[in-house]
Amino acid sequence: MPHCVHTRRLLREHGYRVTPQRLMVLEVIRAADRHMTAEEIHSALQKRYPGVDLSTVYRALRLFVRLGLVEQHELGGGRRVYEWRTQPDHGHFLCERCGRLEHLEGIFLEPLRLALDRTRGYQVRRVEVTVLGLCASCRGAP
Repeated sequence: MPHCVHTRRLLREHGYRVTPQRLMVLEVIRAADRHMTAEEIHSALQKRYPGVDLSTVYRALRLFVRLGLVEQHELGGGRRVYEWRTQPDHGHFLCERCGRLEHLEGIFLEPLRLALDRTRGYQVRRVEVTVLGLCASCRGAP
């Protein structure tokens, strides 16, 4: 697993220990095919490693976000989700009715980046956007 070698090196370079708990949290996030809350990550870990507690998950997540391995997204109402950082720029669409969260590809964000550069002279390093509305299923539902 190439990400494991990278993760171990990154942790050591920043003066952090490579612990089994940290690697387990990261592996759950990498294996997920969706965004997960800290509680969902903890629940997934409990199935395989019953000794890991929620505070360990939160500490690992804070560290991974700080190191740029994991992205944290605020969805409003105190709800936070996490995902493996795979794309440099991407956005999200959050359905306000069913809570479905989907990725918006960079193609939607590039016009925003260019417009900010042209009209404001901003040098955009990263675009992170959450669009709120109704998904196609909820839009058609009564």
